[in-house]
Amino acid sequence: MIGMITLDPRGADRPGRIRPGGGETERGRLLLPEAWGRGYAAEACWCAGALPGEPVVLCTQAANGRAVRLAAALGFTEAARFEEYGAEQWFGVRTPAAPPG
Repeated sequence: MIGMITLDPRGADRPGRIRPGGGETERGRLLLPEAWGRGYAAEACWCAGALPGEPVVLCTQAANGRAVRLAAALGFTEAARFEEYGAEQWFGVRTPAAPPG
């Protein structure tokens, strides 16, 4: 195992949300350092379309330029910046196409 990709509800008590009450789905990833830079995070972005018509958000440290560039390349746009975990966070949203029908 080299890591994991998650889709979890983002807590309404955390900073960064696009709906007044929160409830967005947050895409997370945790990869072992030896897996960084090999394209796994980009390849695993299929999960952002797992909930058709629902926005998916992600958060990464603003200082992590590679992660911010990857998020933008995957279609996430910056929605906010805020302090959390002792660092400035980049908060992005990706709104997929509406479900068919």
